[in-house]
Amino acid sequence: MSLTITSLSTEIIDIPLRRPHQFSATKMNAKPFLIIQIETNEGITGIGEGTTPGIWWSGESVETMQVVIEHYFTPLLVGKDPRKIEALLAKMDRQVEGNEFAKATVEMALYDIVGKLVNVPVYQLFGGKVRDSIPVRWALAAGSIEADIQEGREKVENKEHVNFKMKAGALSTEEDIKRVIEVSNGLQGITTTGVDPNRSWDLKITMRWMDELYEAKVDFLEQPLPTWDVKGLARLRGLAKVPIMADESASTIQDAMQLIEMEAVDIFSLKIQKSGGMSRVKTIANLAKAAGIPCFGGTSLESSIGTAACLHVYSTLTNLTEDCELFGPIWLADDIVEEPLTFINENVFVPKGPGLGVKLDMDKLAKYSRKNRAACSQS
Repeated sequence: MSLTITSLSTEIIDIPLRRPHQFSATKMNAKPFLIIQIETNEGITGIGEGTTPGIWWSGESVETMQVVIEHYFTPLLVGKDPRKIEALLAKMDRQVEGNEFAKATVEMALYDIVGKLVNVPVYQLFGGKVRDSIPVRWALAAGSIEADIQEGREKVENKEHVNFKMKAGALSTEEDIKRVIEVSNGLQGITTTGVDPNRSWDLKITMRWMDELYEAKVDFLEQPLPTWDVKGLARLRGLAKVPIMADESASTIQDAMQLIEMEAVDIFSLKIQKSGGMSRVKTIANLAKAAGIPCFGGTSLESSIGTAACLHVYSTLTNLTEDCELFGPIWLADDIVEEPLTFINENVFVPKGPGLGVKLDMDKLAKYSRKNRAACSQS
């Protein structure tokens, strides 16, 4: 069969959140997404989704992704065989430096095409799944100590989630750590929580408080230090107190190799967006496996489209032993697929249909389109 890409189209949408979400650098009430559709001459359409926590996190945004995909990737892809994914990724790497989130968005749609073409779920293209579902760790990011404790207690009582991760970084390191300890102590006997300062903590102060964080039974510190400070991560890990997880510092395959060589972390947080796609996440996970490092299924706070892509890869990993945080679809106030993913008793289930196993809801796409809303506001 002669299969070629005939066109690419993108749409920026904004979906409101169920409640505001506090990151270290910003607070958001709605989440932007870039939706891509890749058409082929055989009538198979692949869908993908690009999203970031914010331009402060990665240097990319839905706006930059749209420009890169429409103006730089489209000429490289139209007329090419979508099944030759590695060759197309190599071509994108050669022509465009970085921009991993944009590359992951395209790769997601390509795998959706191939899965649909051969009528199998994408997880079969990555060796087959080893689990049907993954436990989900909820992010406590309401913005205050009392609200975080209350939310954690309610989630446990309602059997929605068992374990949690606190977002931190909006305060000074010492104030932030005191807040983390207070929330952790407020949840003692009920549940446990990790903490994610998003690169914002100071090394010396963090080292001084590691005993107290350990005594508060904090599950892990995810990327407490700047991305570049791998030596600092290694020093924290050397204290053998709270496990150290790498997120931003474990973005690329080369990053993963450096962390392994320096024995800098205890856990890798995986994210298909930051690493440039599903295939590269699989490679990073395999490197971690060879080094005896467990993995955590991270999120860029995707809708059901991006979450489905994560699940297809994560479900194939034998060393994904630290669960995941794929709560994006239930964190959003609405979804843009016809049949949202299934969440039952703290678990999210891997979709079973061909390709990504989710179908774009065109009415919802129009409803949340930034272009359509802008047109309405001007009329």
